[in-house]
Amino acid sequence: MAHERDTNGGSSRRRMLAALGAASTTLAGCMDILSDDDGNGVGRGEMASGPTNWPAIERGQVVSDFEDLGEWSARTGELSAASDEARLGSQAAVIESDEATAGMEIRFDDGIDFKDWDTSLAVKPESADRIIVEFLAPTQSQRLTSIRIVPDGYDGWFRMDCGYQQKPGEDPDLSNVTGLNIIADGPDGGPTKLLVDDLHRTESAANGAAILAFYGGHGSHYDIAAEMLEERDWTAAVPVSPEQIGAAGRMGRTELRDLRDRGWDVCSLPQVSMPLPEQSEDQQRRILETARDALADEGFEDGSRHLFVPDDRMDATTYGLTREIHETTFLSNAGTTSVPPTEMHMIPFIWGPALHTGVRRHTNLSDQYNHLTVVRVPRIVDEEDIGVNENRMSLDDFGLLLDHIEHRGLDVITPSDLVDETFERADGTDETEDRERPSGTIFEAGQSHTFEGSGSGDTATFDLNEGMLVANVSHDGGEIAVDVTKPDGIGRNENLLTTSGNTTGESIMAVDDDAYRLEVDADGAWSIDLSQPAVDADKLEDLPLEATGTGSAFVGPLWTQGGIRVVATHDGDGTFIVDGYDADGSREILVHRTGEFDNSRSYKAGGPVWLNIEADGDWTLEIVDS
Repeated sequence: MAHERDTNGGSSRRRMLAALGAASTTLAGCMDILSDDDGNGVGRGEMASGPTNWPAIERGQVVSDFEDLGEWSARTGELSAASDEARLGSQAAVIESDEATAGMEIRFDDGIDFKDWDTSLAVKPESADRIIVEFLAPTQSQRLTSIRIVPDGYDGWFRMDCGYQQKPGEDPDLSNVTGLNIIADGPDGGPTKLLVDDLHRTESAANGAAILAFYGGHGSHYDIAAEMLEERDWTAAVPVSPEQIGAAGRMGRTELRDLRDRGWDVCSLPQVSMPLPEQSEDQQRRILETARDALADEGFEDGSRHLFVPDDRMDATTYGLTREIHETTFLSNAGTTSVPPTEMHMIPFIWGPALHTGVRRHTNLSDQYNHLTVVRVPRIVDEEDIGVNENRMSLDDFGLLLDHIEHRGLDVITPSDLVDETFERADGTDETEDRERPSGTIFEAGQSHTFEGSGSGDTATFDLNEGMLVANVSHDGGEIAVDVTKPDGIGRNENLLTTSGNTTGESIMAVDDDAYRLEVDADGAWSIDLSQPAVDADKLEDLPLEATGTGSAFVGPLWTQGGIRVVATHDGDGTFIVDGYDADGSREILVHRTGEFDNSRSYKAGGPVWLNIEADGDWTLEIVDS
């Protein structure tokens, strides 16, 4: 059973965060603040006293205790006090509306430094489907947004960690936050009602993190994923139903114990006939405790402490039970969270196959702001075995996910690591900064090969040297796609070029010193010239740089000192992909969309880099230091 410490939102094993000094100044909006070493502290000079009721917390520093609602104003709806709902001090705040939205705001004329802080608050969504917290840093166009979907039927208190989920094209400056907006979206047509209290900030981690959750314990999680993680010395979580251990296509006790011995968590995912909130409190307790105890009896004591909620349904009763029975609880919900979260029983995870529509963005934000992304990975299959809306992830996308997490430098941890703080944290330094510009030859000239054919098929195996591979492709059909694979690998393909409506295309990718094969999918005759030209340092181009083109092409080599921002546009109807490669062979997918595109992306660059573009229309790139 979880220890009583969880009812106060903290753990003796977690990091103790120091409070800041007590020098006070005056902030517009009548907020008194405490001064930190930089003169930008936060917190009221006269803080609320008395008991702290969960989900209010004690560690960190209070930004607002909602004792003086004159600091806040209503954006939509009416703002009032609720003394009978106080989590901290004498009252909570209520924002409510007869419409579908209710919101409140606070402004800081002098700006407040949130750069190395995580923000959280106590919330009670009495009639709200979604809670949004916006950080104006310093303007509306330079904001970071945290969004939390409220589970169906949930109307009790919980703590919302404001992990970032969205940001506009301009880079926010968290050292100068001029305001916060708290917005509730209610049911269609309203009414909307949200209670809030104890807006807190806690010191952020030194590095971002990721948890990979291999849902259901499928055979491919052991045969494929475990080996790919072993190569990187990573561990993960396997949420399983005790009744399904050893079932057809799933891991048995031997495989799960092997993963346990490698440091993985075998977590609880109870099998239910109906969602937990539709059952009585006694039934819910019996289900949760039975699954936990069954895993512990099988030797998975550490993992049994962690719950992945079946059917992703939770109400206030379920929430209370999970806090009593488990040490962490995971629930489907887009967004990042703190490392560790202040709310350990509603940790959000994201659907792994949404690699190009959310997962990459969340991992990027976790890297930039030292947050946690939890990724649910379903059964892993070859690309051709994925149907529409199926609960599967392609092997290619899974490989890209691991590459992306590795490139972004996130700590890959388990739920037990999160609770016990036993994982080895990176120091948070950016290894791409302060690089010395190279001189002489970056890559020696390598191999060259030419292939010709018609229609779809595979080429013969050929050798390449470590470095960059340039492909020039011509074809007389409507569309051609060229993938590269290692014949003795485990089936992962990497797209070299995809183009339609253009008779020629040029592409680049990083390769190892290994044997390869091309897989061509075309509807006409084609010719492919592969080369590995020498790359000299005097050819490196400096930023800022603008490039334009049509169809498939590449830009580079570019010299980058650290992270860069790529503003991209595309006017075609088909796939638009922008990949970044560095001289060490790392790849990061910057854009992977269909149709028109006009937005910016961050790239964790450093040193010589190339940008590869796959498009079926005209495109532009503006590349600047971030």
